[in-house]
Amino acid sequence: MEELGMGPNGGLIYCMAMEHLEENLDDWLTEELDNYLDDDYLVFDFPGQIELFSHVPMLRNFVEHLKRKNYNVCGVYLLDCQFITDVTKSVSGCMASLPAMVRLELPHVNILSKMDLVTNKRDIENYLDPEPQLVLSEFNEWMAPRFKKLNKSLIELVDEYSMVSFIPLNLRKESSMYWLKLITAFSMVKIKDFDAAC
Repeated sequence: MEELGMGPNGGLIYCMAMEHLEENLDDWLTEELDNYLDDDYLVFDFPGQIELFSHVPMLRNFVEHLKRKNYNVCGVYLLDCQFITDVTKSVSGCMASLPAMVRLELPHVNILSKMDLVTNKRDIENYLDPEPQLVLSEFNEWMAPRFKKLNKSLIELVDEYSMVSFIPLNLRKESSMYWLKLITAFSMVKIKDFDAAC
């Protein structure tokens, strides 16, 4: 980073978008993936910089590479529950997850992490699967009247994608981990495989 005069975000995008990862997908990644069994779950943990989903095609290329190799892929977006304690943060969280959902074009699961740290679960329950009209009403109460049209457009956008909901994850509850594993497994099942299993 210092050599190229870049900050952390610029260095990360340079590293991922340039030769270090993308040019080595066929050689290095394929060789690494051969070490795993067909029923193994592999987790690729990418940093939370939104630029990786919205500005550069590297992650989409990475996903396409995995699909070409016949891997079932699911996008999982983690949002810290501390960022969803009021309506403005909730809408921001939904808007932050959309680029990953839209750009990667994958089955997708949004997770609200660190639920074990929440003292008042009721503060968050309304935002797990938000009701658009209630969110809009509360959003308008928080924001200046001049933002009503913008608020309505944002809520309509989130509602149109009606897939923006969050699954709570509490690492202290085994049932929470089981539920998450089940949901991600179902999201990766191909329709023809699901029909055959039924």
